Amino acid sequence: MNAPDYFIPDRDAPAFYPLRNYLPSVAASVAEKYIDALTAPGDVVIAPFACLPTIARVAITMQRRVIAIEANPLWSWLAHALATVPPIGAIDAALAQLGDARKDDTPLRAHITQLYATTCAACQKITPADYFTRARGGDVIARHYTCAHCGATRDDPATEDDLRRANAFDARGLHYHLAFTRVAPADGAHAERIRKMLDVYTPRNLYALVTLTQKIDSLFHATREREILRLLLLHLLDRGSSFYAAPDAPAQLTAHKQFIEINLWREIETAARELGSAAPALDLATTPDEVMHAEMPGVFIGAGNARALARELAPGSSALVLAAPPTRRLAVWALSYFWGAWLLGRAAVESLTPFLDTKKDATWERRWYFNSLVGSLNALAKLLNANGRAIFAFTETWREPIEALLLAGAGAHLDLESFLFQPRLGDFPRREFDDVRGQYRIAFVPALARATEEGNLEAHIRATALAAAEEILARRGEPLAFSYIHHAAYARLAREGFLTQAMRAKFKTPPGKFVHAVVVAGLSEGYARDLDHYETREQFLWMRRTRDLAAPLLDRVEEFVARALARSLSRDELQDLVYREFPGDLTPPAGLIELCVQAAKSEGSARPFGFDHARAVLTRLGERLGYTVIADFRFRISDSVNDPAAIEKFDLVWQAEGEIAHAFVWRERARFADLAQIHIAPARGYVIVPENQVALMRAKTQCLPHLADAFHEAGWDFVRVPFAEKLLNAEKIEPSDLAVMVGLIPPDAHAHAQLELL
Repeated sequence: MNAPDYFIPDRDAPAFYPLRNYLPSVAASVAEKYIDALTAPGDVVIAPFACLPTIARVAITMQRRVIAIEANPLWSWLAHALATVPPIGAIDAALAQLGDARKDDTPLRAHITQLYATTCAACQKITPADYFTRARGGDVIARHYTCAHCGATRDDPATEDDLRRANAFDARGLHYHLAFTRVAPADGAHAERIRKMLDVYTPRNLYALVTLTQKIDSLFHATREREILRLLLLHLLDRGSSFYAAPDAPAQLTAHKQFIEINLWREIETAARELGSAAPALDLATTPDEVMHAEMPGVFIGAGNARALARELAPGSSALVLAAPPTRRLAVWALSYFWGAWLLGRAAVESLTPFLDTKKDATWERRWYFNSLVGSLNALAKLLNANGRAIFAFTETWREPIEALLLAGAGAHLDLESFLFQPRLGDFPRREFDDVRGQYRIAFVPALARATEEGNLEAHIRATALAAAEEILARRGEPLAFSYIHHAAYARLAREGFLTQAMRAKFKTPPGKFVHAVVVAGLSEGYARDLDHYETREQFLWMRRTRDLAAPLLDRVEEFVARALARSLSRDELQDLVYREFPGDLTPPAGLIELCVQAAKSEGSARPFGFDHARAVLTRLGERLGYTVIADFRFRISDSVNDPAAIEKFDLVWQAEGEIAHAFVWRERARFADLAQIHIAPARGYVIVPENQVALMRAKTQCLPHLADAFHEAGWDFVRVPFAEKLLNAEKIEPSDLAVMVGLIPPDAHAHAQLELL
């Protein structure tokens, strides 16, 4: 069995779980595909770095044995707790009991809710806010609420009463000190770091968190109810921070100019409902050994690391290792200490205290992460059987974790079987060596003995990196972000054994730093050969100068999707078909298939703004402007009758004094690159863009900017019929007014869009 060499997309619906903004995980839909392809019922699946129970749930459902471990004590607790969540009735009962608890002769739910009171601007009655918007300095500047009395949902500026209520909480009062004492290491170390973490909470939210925590500690001693409320409290510790610039925005560990302060009782009620929709609780084994010797497939979820597991299990006992690599961000590890100490006690997360050390810089972080991966992959490689696979499926924004993973795999005698990378369509780097965020599917297989090329390792790496860059640019046929170039280089270095050699070499420079420097040097040398770049203020793309390139991948995917739509396929079936057609480094960017489907809708049919309508509008417009209008104007533009870019005719021309002034070409598909080779100036040429193709055409002009520039320089542009029709209906028009209908975003539409933003 081989790992799929085509991209397997994440098709999971967004799910609730605490810390979902920070924890890397494998989607259930992705896990299912790999488990099905690479294992059989009864096989052992190992999920290292298992901060969630997702892989365990999928594997046990498919009758595989599964061992899920996590070294971070907070995350291993979270995975275990989420795997054993009780039914919704028990969650509701625990939250109801907490809400009924008395605080100052008031039910706790009412006490916490009234902390976020505001005055409805419509009916002037007091109502709870859903959240407040606060400035970086802490001032309340706005509020969002649905009035409990009149039902109005409003976003209003903050009032003097809102400011007074927010400022009623002492920033360094009793609750601040209770929180500090709860989480600060017992020896008094890292006190300043703990204070900075406490400062990410407003005094009001910190008061609410401490109050809720005290009630949970004092009232709930039964394990089940306590675990439920700890899960909900962990969610509040995240959402109650100042890391959110908007309610639906992802968390960013930075000081926002503005952030939201959420009503924590409303948030805990929402979280309880979401938690209640979790899958049924799993029956968990108490040790990995119990899973290995059980008669029926079982599952273990708990604390542990790969090296300890390799000592406990027999070599070659696993058919599949499936994981998302752990996050490298030190701030997330430091927060896991803070939140873990708050929930589980300082002793439970003592192993995480080194991450509080502010003296640990990027160099330490890089070394720690690399050494951790090397140790883990060495251990995991021993657990794989001869036909086993190690699959890493994850999302990443920068290249260093990718480099560390590939080097660690090479050092663990794992061969790279497949490397799949998928960024989002339209995500571009701004500088030469900038990364773009993408989805990764990386497969390793136990290495076979093979000869590797000897000689100057540095020279081999430079040459191999450049050759890989030239190949991927030729195969995709379009300019690419540096991430594509970088990944192609490292994938080839891994397959040809040069990363293994680098891991064995006795250099003073760490292998990761050495290889990266040589790869960049090799790619930079390409500028003296065949490589080039396209650069604007908005993007930097790598290119090849040679003409010996494949057709742009975007065009090939569009053509394939148009043909595939003749079959009766679901959305998922179409995606799978496209990904199989374009495997490996030809994986289309996320979002492209959907744009191609939209562009192919009703292709060739009599639809609004179709060809007949377009020709009628442009005919009347040309006549009104005083041009002689000719349809189907026969005129071959080509240096050779065999030129595939030749066009036989213009669909419509406007003539002035017997000369072509404006020529129009209708396209059934979103193609324009061929017209870049046809110089029509000083006349003006236009591609009539059907409305269903506008989004795809915009994407192509962004992803193929060199062709778009050549297209415009040759005298061509785009016309959208609705804007031509708008011009036709104007009371008075002149030839200079044609500018308002030209372009994918005509000037008048752009101005309107800007006006709406204001």
